[in-house]
Amino acid sequence: MATDSKDKGELTLASLLHPLDLFWTKASYRKVADEFHPFHQHSVNVALHVLTTGLGVWGAVRLAMLTELGTSAVLAYGILIALTTPIVTALCHTVFLYGCWQTPTVAVTFLDSYTLTPLYVGVAAVVLGYGLQDLAHYLCVEKTYMGSYINAKPWMLLIHSVWLMPLVIDGVLVRNLFLDCIPSRNRNVVVDVASRQAVEDLRTWINATIPSTPETTHVWPHAQPATDGPVTQLEQDAAILAGFRRVFSATHYDIRPVVPMNEIYVTAVGAKRAINSDAVFYTPHTDGPYWWLPGASLYRVLVGVTPNQMVRTHFNLQHESQDQVLDMYNVVGFDYNRELHWIDHVPNAVNSERRSLVKLHFIVYPKGWHRYGALCAKANTTYNTWARGNFLQTLRPSTVYDYAVAWWIWLTTWSNALWEEHVGWSNLMYIATSYAVSAAIPGFGSYPFLILTSFRHYLVYMTTFAFRQPMVAHGFLMRDAKLYKTISMMHLARALVPYVDFPRDAPGLAMACVGFAVTLAATARLGMVRTYFGTELGFVKPCWIEGFPYGTIPHPMIVGQIFAFAVLLATLWERLAAEHVALLVAHMSCYAAHMLQEMLTSSY
Repeated sequence: MATDSKDKGELTLASLLHPLDLFWTKASYRKVADEFHPFHQHSVNVALHVLTTGLGVWGAVRLAMLTELGTSAVLAYGILIALTTPIVTALCHTVFLYGCWQTPTVAVTFLDSYTLTPLYVGVAAVVLGYGLQDLAHYLCVEKTYMGSYINAKPWMLLIHSVWLMPLVIDGVLVRNLFLDCIPSRNRNVVVDVASRQAVEDLRTWINATIPSTPETTHVWPHAQPATDGPVTQLEQDAAILAGFRRVFSATHYDIRPVVPMNEIYVTAVGAKRAINSDAVFYTPHTDGPYWWLPGASLYRVLVGVTPNQMVRTHFNLQHESQDQVLDMYNVVGFDYNRELHWIDHVPNAVNSERRSLVKLHFIVYPKGWHRYGALCAKANTTYNTWARGNFLQTLRPSTVYDYAVAWWIWLTTWSNALWEEHVGWSNLMYIATSYAVSAAIPGFGSYPFLILTSFRHYLVYMTTFAFRQPMVAHGFLMRDAKLYKTISMMHLARALVPYVDFPRDAPGLAMACVGFAVTLAATARLGMVRTYFGTELGFVKPCWIEGFPYGTIPHPMIVGQIFAFAVLLATLWERLAAEHVALLVAHMSCYAAHMLQEMLTSSY
C-alpha cells in the first residue's frame, strides 16, 4: 500500500473506526479485501480456508454460546457482518452463521478414557482452525496476510479476524463456487515453435545421419553435440512455455523439463510389420500408467522437425476438430498418462521426406512442490526407460518371447484405451471414493453414495453450459455425462422395479417409455455432438433442426425425461416410499433447472 493515507486510502485505525461510521463501513471492508485477496491467489488455499476458517468460527460461536451473553454476542456479530459486507457475501455468511448456531457442541471421548468437554472442543476448534490456515498457506506457497501487517499495525488482527469468514466467502464467490472446475478442459498445448533455427538444424542432421529403416528410429538427443544444443533450445522455447501457461497458471503450477525422457523420433519407411511394437502408434493409447498422481502431469510435447501432410494425430477424448497434422515447426503437447491418442494417414496425402519429431517432456506440478515434482518425474522416467527397452526389443521380433511381449504391449494398450474411453480411471476413483464416504458415515445408509452418483451428470451438464471457457474437452464431457446418466438410471431401476405390478402398471410404464422415446428421438435428430452442447461450445456451426420431435414439442429432450419421470411417479405413487418419491422429484427438478438455464442463457 502507498504511504500517503489521504491520497491512496491506506488503512489506519482512525479511518476504520471513524465515529461517524455505523460499526465499520462497506468501504473499509473493501479496503481490507483489496489487501487480503493478493495473499490468497491460489484456489486450493481459498478452498482450504473455507474449512479452516469455518472450523475456527464454529468453535468461537460454540464458545460464545457457553456464556450468558452468547446469543447476543453471536447476533451482534452477524449484524455487524451484514451491515459491512456485500449483500451476497452477507447472505452466505448469515446462512453459515446460523448453521454454526444450530450445530451443538458435544463432549468428545477418545482412547476410551479421555473426554473433551464442550468448552475444550470449542477451544480445540479455534486453535486447530487457526493453525491449519498457516499450513494451507505453506502448502500453497503463499505468504499470510497477517504477516504483512502484524509488526506495523497489530490492531489489524482484530479487524482481520472479524472479517475473515466474509473475506473467504468472497474468495469462493469470485471463483464461481469452484463450479467452473467441474467441466473437463482441453489441456492440450498447441503452438508453433519459436526456435525455428533449432528445428532446421535438427532436420539437416537427421537427413544426413539417420539411415532409412522399416522400423522407427529413436535417438537420445543429448548423447551427441550436434543435437544437444538444438534440443536444449527447444526445451527452453518461449512459445512452448507460453502454451503451457495458457493451460496451467503460474499461480498454481511450476513447469520443468524432464531431460532424460527426451528423444528424436524418425518414422519407419516401407510397409509396417503387422506384429511389432510400432503397431501401438496406430492404436488408441496413453503413454504412461501414472494417471493417479494427484495434481501432477507429465507432458509429452511433439515438435515437428520435417514437413508432414500425411500423418495425423487423433485425440479420442477431444472433438475431431482438435486432431493435428503436425507439420514442420508445429508443436502439440498432451498428458503422457491421461490423454488417449493415436495416428493414422490422411487419405491421398504423401510426405516428401520421413516424418521426424522431437519428443520433449515436461513435468507440471503444484507450485513450490519441487520434491514432489521431482518424484513424479523420476517415476515417469523409470517407467519410460523400462517401456522403451521392451519397445525396442520387439521392433524386430524373432522369438516366441519377443512376439509374446509385442502382443502383450498391444493387448494392454488396447484394453486400457477401451476402459479410459468409456469409463475413465478418474471416474472409477470418484465412484469408489463416493462408496467409501457413504460406508464411513454412520446412520445414513447408502444415501450419500446414491446422491453423489445419481446427480453428477446434471452437475456436468449445467456447469459445462455455464462455463464454456477455457475450451472443454468434448469427448470427456460425453463420456462422463453418459457414464453417470447410466449409473443414475441403474439407481432408479433398482429403487422402482420392486414396486412394479404387472399387468396393472403396464399402461403407465408404456407412457413412461413414450417420454424416454421422445428424448431418444431428439438425440438422434440432433446427433451426439449437438446433444452435448457442440454448438454452444463452438465445435459445430449452429443450424436449424427440423423434424419430429422438434417443431412439435418444446425442448423435447428434457420434456421427454420429465414426462417419463412424472408418469412413473403418478403410476407408482401409492406404493412408493418417501425417499423414492424424493428421488424422482429431485430428478425432475434437476432437469427443469437445466431447461430453465438453457432458456435463459443460451447463445442461440
